[in-house]
Amino acid sequence: MIRFEQVSVTYGDAAAPAVQGVDLTVPEGELCLLVGPSGVGKSTVLNAVCGLVPHFTGGTLHGRVTVDGRDTRTHRPRELADVVGTVGQDPLAHFVTDTVEDELAYGMESLGLAPDVMRRRVEETLDLLGLAGLRDRALTTLSGGQMQRVAIGSVLTTHPKVLVLDEPTSALDPAAAEEVLSVLQRLVHDLGTTVLLAEHRLERVIQYADQVILLPAPGAPPVMGSPSEIMAISPVHPPVVALGRLAQWSPLPLTVRDARRRAAPLRDHLRDRTPPPAGRPEPAPGPG
Repeated sequence: MIRFEQVSVTYGDAAAPAVQGVDLTVPEGELCLLVGPSGVGKSTVLNAVCGLVPHFTGGTLHGRVTVDGRDTRTHRPRELADVVGTVGQDPLAHFVTDTVEDELAYGMESLGLAPDVMRRRVEETLDLLGLAGLRDRALTTLSGGQMQRVAIGSVLTTHPKVLVLDEPTSALDPAAAEEVLSVLQRLVHDLGTTVLLAEHRLERVIQYADQVILLPAPGAPPVMGSPSEIMAISPVHPPVVALGRLAQWSPLPLTVRDARRRAAPLRDHLRDRTPPPAGRPEPAPGPG
């Protein structure tokens, strides 16, 4: 569905590409997680999929990115809008209307769809995302999780085959993040939507990923594999993976539940051991 062929992107007079050596395929109907330390080019990869690179962000794109067969070099973002939907981490900054229902309809109005088609799709999306009770609500009165669901819905009404999300849960509390992730699961499993997601709160999303793409360092080619394979080598990983590495568990646990199930041998190994005494705290300095 998404194909990168020896892609590199260089901005302005930068001495080195922001990303290079990107050669991979994101299969149709999978949730693919994009990970890596800050500054390795995750946003550049996402923007290359929706056509913002190079049409709006500038820079020089070498290689080829295709989405459902459309070359992003020759198709601007507007010409990809019926194939790729994009959702950022701050939906309120991108809303263009005042109410939930109007926001869901806006993208279709921009594409010139017939009113009866628009009405049907708005109703379908309200039901799919659990927003029917919020249709008349002002966007500014919604919770963070509700806003993200509306942002996702506003691009779903155009029936894209691919959904690209840049840290959609980073500003949300755990309950709101769970709302958004359950929606993404439903899109992948029930509708066959291809989801490419960058997120730094990996403990929230790693368990839902079918594939993981790791950008290990600036300019380094990406590595793609299963969540367990990539978490074994990734410089960024959830705390539970760090525990699994320390305990040398294989396969690595991706959730706390996984860790509990694999912890029995470690508990047996440590049962008769006495932890070392805690060191005495240093006395507080007296008045000088």
